[in-house]
Amino acid sequence: MRKIGYHEITGVLHCLSGLRIGGSDELLQIGGTDLTCIKHAVTLRPYIPGSSIKGKMRSEIEQREGKLTGNEPCGCARENCFVCRVFGPHKNPSHNLGPSRIVVRDAQCVSGGETELKSENIIDRRTGTAMHPRKVERVVSGSEFSLRIGIQVWDLDDKVQYKDKRGGEALVEFVKEGLRALQQTGLGSGVSKGSGEIAFRDLRLDGQSIAL
Repeated sequence: MRKIGYHEITGVLHCLSGLRIGGSDELLQIGGTDLTCIKHAVTLRPYIPGSSIKGKMRSEIEQREGKLTGNEPCGCARENCFVCRVFGPHKNPSHNLGPSRIVVRDAQCVSGGETELKSENIIDRRTGTAMHPRKVERVVSGSEFSLRIGIQVWDLDDKVQYKDKRGGEALVEFVKEGLRALQQTGLGSGVSKGSGEIAFRDLRLDGQSIAL
């Protein structure tokens, strides 16, 4: 088994609405924020963990590929399963697919990054009154984060095919499919309530401009 190539997708993740990736809420204060967003420990600037991007991409593309297996990610480890080939077979150490192909870096804030408090509550269905109010912190719309995704190509990938692409190009196309799905649905918590709408801008593959 030998690594024969490496591709990198770079770009900007633009927040079309407020975005919240959960942080640590170990220190709760009376009148404080109930749910904070994750921030750099030193600079206190918000960022998006690579694990959050990778996990949501995997979840979305598993839905598209019909790979939903209850509450667990796909771990079938079949030769023709691009989910397992690219992201790794979940909880399945006995396979012949080699290492995970995708490497997702933490997305650092490059523009904006201010936070806002969004008030949420639950509506009493009988009386129509608001109950259990809470404050949710999220990064304001218009903020931008750097996107860097590496794609490792091994000699095991020579004969694989996804759509009309083969080999390393097939892996790249599969990752692009995940980005398309992420852009359509959203990222972080509260997507069904207006948060987490994103758009990818200035995408490049190995320095060359690409489109989703």
